Amino acid sequence: MADNKMGFREWIAEKLNPAQPSIAALSPYASPETIVDFEQAYREIEVVHRSVEMIINSCAEIPFKVEGQSPAKKVNRLLNIKPNPFEDRVRFFRRAFLDFMLDGNAFFYYDGNDIYLLPANDVEVVPDPVTFVNHYNYLIANQQASDNFFSGRKQTRKADTIQFAPEEIIHVMAENDESIFRGTSKLKSLLKLMELYFYMIKFQRQFFKNNALPGFVLSTDNILSQRVKQRLLESWRSTYNTIFDGARNPAILDGGLKIDPFSAVSFDKLDFENSIERIQMDMAKALGVPYVLLKSGNNANIDANQKLFYLQTILPMLNQFGSAFSHFFNNGVTIRPDRLVVPALQPDNRTQAIYYSTLVNTGIITPNEAREGLKFPKLEDNDTIRVPQNITGSATDATQGGRPTEGDSTIEEETND
Repeated sequence: MADNKMGFREWIAEKLNPAQPSIAALSPYASPETIVDFEQAYREIEVVHRSVEMIINSCAEIPFKVEGQSPAKKVNRLLNIKPNPFEDRVRFFRRAFLDFMLDGNAFFYYDGNDIYLLPANDVEVVPDPVTFVNHYNYLIANQQASDNFFSGRKQTRKADTIQFAPEEIIHVMAENDESIFRGTSKLKSLLKLMELYFYMIKFQRQFFKNNALPGFVLSTDNILSQRVKQRLLESWRSTYNTIFDGARNPAILDGGLKIDPFSAVSFDKLDFENSIERIQMDMAKALGVPYVLLKSGNNANIDANQKLFYLQTILPMLNQFGSAFSHFFNNGVTIRPDRLVVPALQPDNRTQAIYYSTLVNTGIITPNEAREGLKFPKLEDNDTIRVPQNITGSATDATQGGRPTEGDSTIEEETND
């Protein structure tokens, strides 16, 4: 029994992701006070979070179409059914797409049977002057993880990293104008907009709870002592305590002092609502999400924007993943997103019916092929091409049909009449 347990343990050691113990030991991310990273923007800015979630949801619902030789069946299982024994496909790829959006990279470890995701912000790409990439370093969050039962694995290990060979890592990289080894976050272009949005929200919050602007002003022509002022304020607070539930306090101007308004302090005049919505619109557009898809209500242009969203944002992103997978497996396997499952890219039922009817009636496809295209079951004796017959007989024999020939008895009778 003990031997069986040891054999199972060795099998697990070969099958599992060697970085998993370190991944499990990751500590929560500590957010700074101001926006200096993209993870905080994803957590705290509503329009960024919603836009990224829309992209992730749309990408996760589209399977990969795998075509090619014998490895295609195995690759299809990894990408569309069960990537590894512990995660379903949607959960696995949602994490990968989130890494790709926030970090600009997605790293997959392939052990020959299953694929696992490595957190992108903890992976270092070590370039090689000859083979492009020498190896990948995964930074260990807890150095004690180096003493687990994966220590006998073939990868060499340092005190604070796990090394992966290039043939074990599938790297999907976003665009980067400064490096060809690591991509940059899709949110990088939004950094200034996010900072401006953050400071506007902070100012808005402070505006409603600030202590600088008085709720109202008490004025007198006499000069009051400090003690009298304090007693007067306390009297007002005790008498009108409901007024002072907020943060504002009354102000006292004595000696004939007057207030000369220097700037507009009315929140309506600051035009915050339009300014914030404009920033939200710019951030959504920069991420490739039409802003109309984030707004509620009926819109006549919604279908066109959905099609634009898939064609210009979702499919190009999935093509990057498909290209990386095709290059890695490289055994005559072609991988690309299956766009036929995207409802926004399909014509409506009326258009499809007219399209297939035309193909059947012009003799291009059989009725059963049209039924299959329309997702209907096939019928018996419905697999023959229809011959177009616009003029009776003329489609099969040019000598039949049409005007009667000369000398026909029918013509002679009509002439005599």
